[in-house]
Amino acid sequence: MLRILIIALLVCPFVTFGQSEDVNPNNNVLIGLENLGKNRTSFGFPSVIKKIKNPIEGSVYIYDEWSNTAIVSSEETKLRLNDINFNAKRNAFQSKIGNDSIFTFHFRNIKDVVINNITFKNVFSPVHKKNRVFEVIEENKDFSIYKDYRIEIKVGSPNPQAGSQNDKYLLRDDYYVKQGENFDKFSLKKSKLLKLMGDKATEVGAYIKSNKLKVKNSEDFSKIMDYYKSL
Repeated sequence: MLRILIIALLVCPFVTFGQSEDVNPNNNVLIGLENLGKNRTSFGFPSVIKKIKNPIEGSVYIYDEWSNTAIVSSEETKLRLNDINFNAKRNAFQSKIGNDSIFTFHFRNIKDVVINNITFKNVFSPVHKKNRVFEVIEENKDFSIYKDYRIEIKVGSPNPQAGSQNDKYLLRDDYYVKQGENFDKFSLKKSKLLKLMGDKATEVGAYIKSNKLKVKNSEDFSKIMDYYKSL
């Protein structure tokens, strides 16, 4: 009976059951997610948001707003969720359940998360010596490029005249490339990208130049990779 109820929640993810206005409609789905999957394994866990005595300025999340739509996929099912964001400090997706509670996803049973048409995957990083959730910049048969989000904390000044007295979160990112058995930090530059392309580099380089494309522009980058894969 429990399994039937969970499946029903997934089929109709935005059905509400007399919820108060403070409760996000994701709540019903997230409760079901806790016990969904093979061997009743977990997709994540709910928790209460604790108030910090000395708040840190800034945000640990990569999106300014929570009004994002995501498709969370496992080997068994796909789930559409609203009000989801990526916590760069915890390297995890989180979805609001209510004003004071949140659901944190882990990737043990999740294949990928697509949010705002951007794919995130759980990849083993020899650099970090553990699995991390990366944004997928490019994946093809020759190489993969991933973007890693992280948080630094800028320590506040004890002198109010020298700047803010509070600590501040700073969102940083790094790129990594996987090619064969190698997994290394990567600089998203034209010269570095062309080096990955082997005997196609000259032709791709000419294409970039003739079309005045910029590697760091997402639309231009997609055009470059589409051309590369067409060769």
